[in-house]
This record gives sequence, structure tokens and C-alpha cells, in this order.
Amino acid sequence: MDRKINTQELDLEMFVSRLDRPWLETPFPLQGFRIQSERDLELLRKCCEYVYVDTAEADPGDGPTQVRKGHPSPRTPPPRDAAAPNRTAVYEETTALSEEFQAAEEATQKVSALVTSVMDDVRAKKRLNLAGAEEAVGAMLESILRNPDAFLWLRRLKKKDDYTYTHSVDAATLAIAFGRHLGLPKGHLRDLATGTLLFDIGKMRLPSELLQKVGRLTDAEFRLVWRHVGYSLELLEQCRGVSKEVVNIVATHHERYDGSGYPRGLAGGRIPVFGQMAAIVDCYAAITSDRSYAAAVSPHDAIRHLYEWRNTDFQEDLLEQFIQTLGVYPTGSVVELSSGEVGIVISQNRIRRLRPKVMVLLDRDKVAYEIAPVIDLLQETADRDGRPINIVRALEPGSYGIRPDEFYL
Repeated sequence: MDRKINTQELDLEMFVSRLDRPWLETPFPLQGFRIQSERDLELLRKCCEYVYVDTAEADPGDGPTQVRKGHPSPRTPPPRDAAAPNRTAVYEETTALSEEFQAAEEATQKVSALVTSVMDDVRAKKRLNLAGAEEAVGAMLESILRNPDAFLWLRRLKKKDDYTYTHSVDAATLAIAFGRHLGLPKGHLRDLATGTLLFDIGKMRLPSELLQKVGRLTDAEFRLVWRHVGYSLELLEQCRGVSKEVVNIVATHHERYDGSGYPRGLAGGRIPVFGQMAAIVDCYAAITSDRSYAAAVSPHDAIRHLYEWRNTDFQEDLLEQFIQTLGVYPTGSVVELSSGEVGIVISQNRIRRLRPKVMVLLDRDKVAYEIAPVIDLLQETADRDGRPINIVRALEPGSYGIRPDEFYL
């Protein structure tokens, strides 16, 4: 039974079932959680005036359930298997976006050179350079742990000349941010990123004209594309020191929660957790990119599509955590404000997901500003006329001539 309670009256071990605002506006799980620390109390009092406490959950039974900020609910945990990670780390943003951007850009250039070399080797039928892939992951990891927004912005500036290459880097970036949000330890983050960076490496063995084909593939062509999973695994088998988690990611990132995926038609908890995470980032990275057969959708629409596919393609609780990672309006989204102004989301507010930082490019008459102001919607709640200001809608990339992938911060 739920009981309404002022946040000033909360105490440790209480189970919070509902808030006075949407879950996505807070850094907490979407399905409820037990208060574990003074930090949880502090954040609740900062975010909410009152909450609802489930009195049926008041007795922790065998002991308190360990749930950290931003992690899945103990009521509806994501499916687990023997390789499921222990969620032990809490990461704080240690640099501002402006400070991290240069380091992220330098890491991106390093990753570009390393991944291009790795894929060129495979195209040339050489052995997979696993060390090069792991070095690329290391270059990304530290920057994303300090502040994920810089790399998430840079992924919007990706090149369009080689989809397989850019998609792999894109997916690895998203995977690290996803794992960071879940509090995975660094070792698991490295495995998650390495697996997603390499999950399409087998496509280098497919005919380039097949990968670049415009229009729908035939059934025979689909079956040929599906072979890339086996080719990727063959390349990994030639390398020493590949972790089981990396192999599982490569093997299962095209499996789907309802069993409709390939190559084995695994379903539910039979798909390793890292494989399920890789499937989500793979799909999101794909549909937010221009491909030979489909135009990119906006980040906001991509989130909406993924949510429509919950518990068919993707496990719901894990998917909701991915949405928490990016925010309702992901970094790089073109948005219109209630003031009529138009801008680009440049970073997230982890406490209130619906109130990110926005670089405003057009005024209310849709005329470009000479110097684009940045509005932190968490701090600035009213426009210059004193009216409440918020995001009213996401716009398609290219609206009013604004394309985030061509805009340099």
C-alpha cells in the first residue's frame, strides 16, 4: 500500500514506489527503489517535495536490496545469467562539457585511426588486431567516464563515407555511456565497448556492393548478411585473450528478446545481459544514422521507436535504463522551446532529464542569433517575458537548416 510522505520525513530502508514528478526527470530508477544512503535522501529532497512509500516493502526481509542511483528496480530486475555484471561503481562528472570537448576530440581522432587500421587489416585478410581495438576503447573510455556528453555530441559529427566503421565507433560510445549509467566497473565497461566495437567486424568479409546496396535486400542477401556474425566469431577465435563477455556480445547482438532475432533465435534470459545491451545500442545507432537504404530519424523519435519495441525486441527494464542514459531529448537533438526559439541539446541534466542544456540558435522569429546563448533549463525556468520555459517538441534534423552533424560546437 502506497503512503504519501514529505521528502523531509524520509528515512533509510524506505521503499519509494512513486514520485511527485516523472521518473525520467530524476536520476532514480523508473520502477521504484529502496533508500540506501544519505546521498539517496539528499537527491530525493532536491528533486521532489513528496513521494509515495510502499508500506508492503517496509521490511527488507533478508536484508536491504542493493540498488544504486540510476540502476534497475529490485521489483523488476533485468534478466540475469552467470555473466551478468555486478553493479558496483558510481561515476560522477568531473569535467564540464567545454573542458572535456578537446580531450574527447583528440580521443576521437585516435579511435578513427585505430579502427580504420583494424578494419583495413581484416579487409586485407590479415589477422584481427585485437590490441588495436582495445587501445581504441581505452582512448574513449576515460573521456566518457569524466563526462559522457562530449563524446555523445561528437557522435553526431560522424563521417558518412564508411557506415560500418562509423557505426562501430558510434555503438561503442553509446555502450560505454550506457554501462557508465548502470554503474558497471571499468573491466566490464572495457568488455562491453570492445564487443560492440567489433560486433560487425565480420562484415569486412562481405561484398562491399552488398553492404552499400540501395533498397531492400532479397531473402538470399539477408541470409548472406547474417553470416557476418559467424565471420566475426571466427576472427575472434584467432586472437588470444578474448574475454567470454566480448564473444557473447558478438554472438548475440542480433538476438531479440522475443526470440525473433538471429543467428540462434535466443529469447529472454537466454541472451546474455551484455548482448541485450549491445542490441539496444546497435539499433539506436543504426536508426539515427543515414544508411544506404534509409534516412536517419531524430534522436527523440529513435527513443520513441525503441520504447514501442519494449518486451518484443528489447527487455523493458534494460531499455528504460538506456533511455535514462540519453535523456528524453538526447544530446544532439534539435528542439523548439516554449519561447519559440530553436536550438540543439548540448548536454544532459542527470537530475531532471526533461530539462537539459540547450544552445539556442534561432530566436522566436526563427532568425539566427549572432552569438548563440546556452540555456540551462534546470536553472533558467522562465523566458525574458517571465513565462515558464521548457522544450515543447523535438524537430527533425535539418529543420530550419539546422543539422547537428554539420554543426561544430
